[in-house]
Amino acid sequence: MKLLIRFLFLLFINYSFSQDYRQARIIFNDSSSIEGFGEIKGNTIYFKVLQEDKADKWSYDFAKGLTFAAYGFSEKYEYVKIEHSKPKLMQVVEEGKVTLYRDAKIYFADNRPESEKFKETALVHLPNTHSDKLFQKHVSSMETMTETFYVKRENEEFATDIIFSFNIRAKKYFADCKKVIEKIKNKKFTKKNIQDMVFFYNEYCDEDE
Repeated sequence: MKLLIRFLFLLFINYSFSQDYRQARIIFNDSSSIEGFGEIKGNTIYFKVLQEDKADKWSYDFAKGLTFAAYGFSEKYEYVKIEHSKPKLMQVVEEGKVTLYRDAKIYFADNRPESEKFKETALVHLPNTHSDKLFQKHVSSMETMTETFYVKRENEEFATDIIFSFNIRAKKYFADCKKVIEKIKNKKFTKKNIQDMVFFYNEYCDEDE
């Protein structure tokens, strides 16, 4: 799964370098939407109706999210509220009674000795899949990806970081489903297969269990 995610991640990045904006649909806070071309840079949505138009900037004040369509599949992003922080644009991985969000970052770190480094290209930070188009000018670098997963029920205002202190938080968050708790205790569900855990919960855990 991680290899597939990394492949799609790099595929989208390469595609974004060849095409300024990709086919997308922007969703507004009132649930209305418009089709056009979009991109995500940092925590901001850039969107235009026609490819030749100038893109407008949208934030969580007016926009709910953005959905990309390419290569036969779609990739959805939404602004997610986190306690003590501004809403953050994250990828929607799984939807249901519990929605799973993914916040991914890729770093290109230059591993050469300090004397050989070019200061302005030592680090490139890509906050999301569709992020700032910054190029590493030198090839002797190492790619590092970090990702955090958040879970949120429809009636909850804030999303919960399920990676941090996974065993404690996961058992508390999914306490209403004995099947999930048992799989966490038996280590069938860990922080390495969170998507499987959320999918299992949405499909096999009844609200009146």
